[in-house]
Amino acid sequence: MKKTIFALAAMIFAATAVTAQTTWYVSASTGGNKKAGNTPEAPLKNIQKAVDKAEDGDIIKVAEGNYFGTLDKGTIEIKKLLTIEGGYSPDFKTRDILKHATTVIPTPESNGTANGQGTMIIDYGMRNGGAMDKTITKLPENGKMVLDGLIFDRGNSIAYRYRPNNREDSGWPEGLETPMMQPIGNKGANGDFSKPETLNENVFTNQSNVLKLTTTPVAYELIVKNCAFINCPNYAIQGMSKGKVTITNNIFINCRMAAVEVRGCDAKIPTEFYFNYNTVLFCWARVKDLGDMGYGFRYMPGTNQYVEHNIIGCTTFAGLDRTHVDSDRTKEAKRITTANYNMFFLNKQADLTLPGGGMYQRIWNKEFEDVDQLAESDGNADLDPKALKGIIDETYLNEFLHISYSETKSVDANSAANQFRSAMGMNLQGTMSSKTTMYFNRYNHDKALKFFGAVNGCGAQMPK
Repeated sequence: MKKTIFALAAMIFAATAVTAQTTWYVSASTGGNKKAGNTPEAPLKNIQKAVDKAEDGDIIKVAEGNYFGTLDKGTIEIKKLLTIEGGYSPDFKTRDILKHATTVIPTPESNGTANGQGTMIIDYGMRNGGAMDKTITKLPENGKMVLDGLIFDRGNSIAYRYRPNNREDSGWPEGLETPMMQPIGNKGANGDFSKPETLNENVFTNQSNVLKLTTTPVAYELIVKNCAFINCPNYAIQGMSKGKVTITNNIFINCRMAAVEVRGCDAKIPTEFYFNYNTVLFCWARVKDLGDMGYGFRYMPGTNQYVEHNIIGCTTFAGLDRTHVDSDRTKEAKRITTANYNMFFLNKQADLTLPGGGMYQRIWNKEFEDVDQLAESDGNADLDPKALKGIIDETYLNEFLHISYSETKSVDANSAANQFRSAMGMNLQGTMSSKTTMYFNRYNHDKALKFFGAVNGCGAQMPK
């Protein structure tokens, strides 16, 4: 009898927990932050406001529109375990992620107010080397944080090298909509370059990840699905996680450094990481000389990572990177990494990089079966370029494949300064100029979205 009463009480408690879940509504066009927010008829205006009002386990439904923080500050910060769903019609009666796009597209004006760590920050503990947030320990263990159907694009807040009278010096091939990106912290222009009179020429490139994950004491499951990450100036998804990560059915188009780099932050238990059915194209090196970085997906310590059914291509270095090794040899020996049924497309130096060989080993997918670091490596192949015909921007692709970089050095030995330096036995000083034909030029937003459903059964499929 006691067991029956206990079981009944448990069922009542579970039902209460379910009914306690609240659904919040957000609409840029009809919402207001003074409204209740918990009905479709009285939505809030900002995602951040809904996040602040919500409790762990709540759902936030977001209608079409552009959102990038309260007061348009350029950062959305999340400290709770929530489900955020984009792609709803203004009345919330229908959902179509592409037709009713929920975008996070910051403007140049937000660069000065964003904290530089992320366009969206999932912060469950410690950021920037600071002290652990003690309130985070109240989060339920093994809960879920879900991002579903959000379209991120930083291309409208990046500074581009606009030289009106010198297109070549701008790194701006004919047929591309922008010149190349200015270095982090440098000033440039942004806007519609087909209408120079409308450009904002006082824009600064802000080094900011799109989705930033902080160190956390709480194990949770992060699910990112049906999202787009376009024109990311410093990683699309980067940081630390504990528990489980599932990144599925997303597009990553035009990312600098790498599309995804996430470490585990549990000293004892590796994070289980699933990266599948994603399309990753055009990943750029750290700087314009293309000397380092430029990866699609990076296998990182503290994780078991399963990479399957993705399209990964057009990286300046390699599609996959497995060069980071756990300093604990025992952990490294137990670490699991896989690469199954992926399609690789015109990566510049390799499909996979490994430690060794002086400057890393460069491996193509046909050799994956001989890689000891890959526990499984079945069904990987090159993608036939014809599969993306009519979908990929062919001008952008052609220019990317034929990038050239050059440096010019000049030393005037007869200058007064160098004559003095010569007399004193010092090295002579000179000048150096460099140029590249292309570097992180903006990829057209609407063209990027065409990659959803481009190849049946591999890469990002049409969102449902």
